[in-house]
Formats: sequence, C-alpha cells, structure tokens
Amino acid sequence: MIRGPSARPSAMTEQPSGVIERVFDGHQWRVAASHVALIDSRAVDWFHLIEGPETTLFKRNSQRDVWCVRVCGGEYFAKLYHPTGSVARLKSIVRGPIARAEWNIGRYAADHGISAVVPVATAWADGRWTGGISLLITQAVLDAVPLGEYWQTVREDRWQANLLSDSLARLIARSHQCGFQHGDMHPGNILVRRIGQRCEAFFVDLHRVHTGRRVAPRQAVANLAQLNQWFRRNASRSQRLRFLDAYISYRDQFAQASSLARNWRIDTGKLVADLAAQADRHAYYLWAKRDRRTLRNSRYFARIRPAPGWRGHVLLASKHPCPATGAAGACFTKGQWEEWLRYPLAWVDPRRQELLKDSHTAVVCRARLGTSTDAPCVVVKRPLARNFWKKLAAIFGPSRTLRSWKMANRLRNRDLPVAQPLAILERYALGLIRTDSIGISEYIDGASDLETFLTRDVAALPAGQRRVVKDRVIESVVRLLKAFHERGFVHRDMKAPNLMVRWAPPYRGSPVLTFIDMDGIKHVRRVRDAQQLRAVVRLCASLLGSPACTASDRLRFLRSYLTGPGRTPAEWKTHWRRIHQAVCSKLQDKELRRQWKLAHYGRE
Repeated sequence: MIRGPSARPSAMTEQPSGVIERVFDGHQWRVAASHVALIDSRAVDWFHLIEGPETTLFKRNSQRDVWCVRVCGGEYFAKLYHPTGSVARLKSIVRGPIARAEWNIGRYAADHGISAVVPVATAWADGRWTGGISLLITQAVLDAVPLGEYWQTVREDRWQANLLSDSLARLIARSHQCGFQHGDMHPGNILVRRIGQRCEAFFVDLHRVHTGRRVAPRQAVANLAQLNQWFRRNASRSQRLRFLDAYISYRDQFAQASSLARNWRIDTGKLVADLAAQADRHAYYLWAKRDRRTLRNSRYFARIRPAPGWRGHVLLASKHPCPATGAAGACFTKGQWEEWLRYPLAWVDPRRQELLKDSHTAVVCRARLGTSTDAPCVVVKRPLARNFWKKLAAIFGPSRTLRSWKMANRLRNRDLPVAQPLAILERYALGLIRTDSIGISEYIDGASDLETFLTRDVAALPAGQRRVVKDRVIESVVRLLKAFHERGFVHRDMKAPNLMVRWAPPYRGSPVLTFIDMDGIKHVRRVRDAQQLRAVVRLCASLLGSPACTASDRLRFLRSYLTGPGRTPAEWKTHWRRIHQAVCSKLQDKELRRQWKLAHYGRE
C-alpha cells in the first residue's frame, strides 16, 4: 500500500551494532543500517499489507500473517503478529512484542555463528506496550525449501542424504553448545538450500527459541525427539543413527564455541534409548492435542446445525493428509456442508442413493458430494439399534457414529490408514434425547476387502506370481497390525472384510491397506499379548473360506507376526497349536451366532 502524506519519520539513532532505532508513523522501529531504505522509501505500509503485484500472502493463522514482499530491489518476508485471545495477549504484555523477541533471537544466532533466517527490521507500537500488533521483516532466502520436503527428494540418494544429515547435525550441535534451543523443532521450521555440491540448513520461526542458558542433556534429548518424531516415519534406522553419530561428533568439536557449552560424555546406546522414550512422550502429547481438535471449531473442523434438530461435526481440511486415500487434499467450507446436509436422511434413502448394506444393525449407502459427475463419492452409514437396550444406550450414551468419528480421527492422527471421516450428524428431540445419527466417510475407489481380494484376484493368478503377491500381502498386513497394536489399539472385530486392499495389476510395489468400520476398535494404554492373539485368531478365522489362503499362508503370517525385537526365534511355535484351537472354537461360535440371527431376525 502506498503511504499517505501523513507519514513522517522522526530523528533516528544508530547503535554501535549497526542497528538504527527510530520512531516512525507511531511505531518504534529497529532496522539494520544496511536496510534502512525499507522504511525510508515509503513504498510499503508494512502494517497494512494487501494483496498486490509486489505483496503475496504466504501464510495466515489466528496469531500471525506472513507476507512475501518485493521492495527496494529485494525480496523479504514480513511477519505480522496479532495476538488473539486473552492468554496470547497476556503473554505479549508480560514478555513484550513477539516480533522484538524474535529479532533479538535472530541477532543472537548471528552473533554465535548459528545458521538462521536474518532479521533486518522490527517494529511495534510506540509508547506503553499493550499487547498489540508487532512486525518482523526478514530477508528471503532464494531456493530454500523446508527440511521435510528436501529430505523426500534426497532420501534415496545415499550421498545427498549423508550431506544433509551432516549439515543438520552440525546446525543442531552448534546451537545447543551456544545456548540456543528451538522449542518447536520440526522439519517445517528448518529450511535447506543447496550451495554447489553441498547443502546448508538453517532455522526459521524463532519466536519459540530459548537463548542465553545452557542446554542440559535432558533438554537436548527432548529437542532431538521433536525432530525425530517426523524422521522415524520418513528415514531408516541406519540414517537416524548416522545423524546421531554426527551430532555427537560435532558437539565435541564445538565444546569451546561459547561459555554455555557443555562437554558431557554421551553413550550412543543410552542416547538412542532416551531419544526413543522422549519421542514417544512427545508423540503422545501431539496425538492427544490433535484428538481434542476433532470436536472443536478450527481451521480443520467445524460444528454445524444444518437442519432443525440435527447437529454434528464436519471436516474442513486435513492438516496431515494420508497420500494413500482419495481425500488427502480435499478442502471444504462450512457453508458447503450446511447446504449438502440440509436433508440428512436423504443420504440414506435407497431410492436416491446406491444401497451397499441393509441389515438389522446399519444401513449403508454410497452417494456423491454435490451434483456434478466428478464430485467425490462417499459412504453414508446410519446405525440401527437392534433391541431395547441398544436403543436406550444410543439415547443416553455416546452414539456409535460419534465413537466412530473420534476413533477414525484418532487412527489418522497416529498415521494408521483409515477411510477419511468427513462428517457426522446426530438428531436430538427436545435438545437432549438422541434419536438418530448418520456418518459420512470417503469411498475408497478401486479397493476390495481382503477376503474378496484373495478369493477373486489372487486365486486367478499363475502359481508363481500368486506366491509373490501373497507374500507381499502378508508382509503388509503384519506391518500394519504391529503398528496398530504398538500405538495402543485393540480390534475386537479384526476380520478380513474390515480391511480394504487397493492394489492394481501387475501388482508392483506394496498393497495399500485401509481400515473401515470403527465399531470394534478401542484405544487402551497398553495392548496385552492375549488381545493381540485374539485379533490374529479373528483374522485367520475370517479367511478359512478363501481358497487362496492356505494353512501354509497362515503359518507364514504367524511366523512373521511373532518374530522381531523382544521375541525368541521359536516363540511362534508355542502359539501355533493354541491359535489353531482358538480358530476352530471361533468358527463354532460363529455358526451358533449365525443360527441365532436367523432365528431372531430372519437374516444374518
């Protein structure tokens, strides 16, 4: 925005450090002497930026806006902090302008040789600080990308991956030895740029950095655990160990870097164990935080009341989308959902939608979001109470739909594949008594359940290819079940029809597995061995009718599942006979249950 004639600078003072302080247009400024033209040119109103050819909104949230500004022949990022909420405003009043604090941290990093984004100017309201807007301007770094994005491009190139690991270890080791601890050290807050045949990593988003005090061993491990939270899903164990070895080496190298450096002895094995424990603790904290977000109004979820008596929750955007699902990049608005869900029961009307299931426990239909032919397909489920006690529980207890919504989001927050939950609605009489509910989730196109995939697709393959395909399926199912149980989930209905497989001929790579039907899933503090084996028994029993799943296939699955760290090589043998007996007992119970359903409902 072009400045008006009312803008007038005041006298300026140059500090010995090459920083100029001045009061300009009602704001207190600190500007690096080499960039004083940013405010002298009067070309930009930094506190009232608008979209234009020279200004682009880069990022926005409830507490700050980040703009990319091209001015004075250069490119800069302007970060406008506007504390929202009583807690945020109180913090800014007590601590002072956030932008000024980040400016001080940036200058601290430069003085101690720590690679970080370079601040060139900061400003805040002149006079008594009352927690208002503050501004930080930093130089843009050309051709820099976030660490996570850069890693994905070089992770398969051993030479480039080692260069990046070495650069990252050097950055973090020096920062710790200089009393610089980033409080939010995830891959998005570290940028990487290539310089010739090497790369350079540097910090951004410095407002949560602690400086000027020694980084204790416990704090260093916790800091590394924040970064490890992402890398243990996207890097091999050997790559992570190589990084830790480089970090230890650089810590010793920078032992005299500042008066705050610590030269403590580090045992790699103990560091790995401590890092794993801290990473788990940090992961539980993040997961719990994301779980609570699913029932609140935010940029990712919203509460709606689309029709009289109906209220519920909808997805607006996924912060951590799963690339394996079709709704990975879907974005919606609250208005769209209110328009689509104006008549909720029309979504489960067989005369309007494609009926997938009609039983005494649920009605399931397939529909489209919107009227266009390319609109995404969704699955709509309406749970039904089959007896008086179930109806009573549905009225006064949490509904099956709400439990499924929370559980599906809980699984996704822990990087477990599940059909993306999109919306739930519950109907209330007199505002208190729940009488009905529906849930909407994505439709996984091109997928079939595990039993159908084995019976129809795998059984038709030549013998040689069939063995290769089944081995890959066994490997993928074992890996998924181990992750499922390690993250504290128990499935009392782990049958093949509840596990979808998407894998197209000629069956290269690995199959994509996805959980559906959240009714039988429970989250516990620790999964017992008996609960794990019960899931294996249920899965094996559901596949006994498939001609493509032989006894040797079940044996391979069991051996693969019951081997690994913490287990003896022959442990699987002690479980084989017991599991076989449990499968036979399960089949008898299943037949009795089927007869009971026929007698009471006339259908299965």
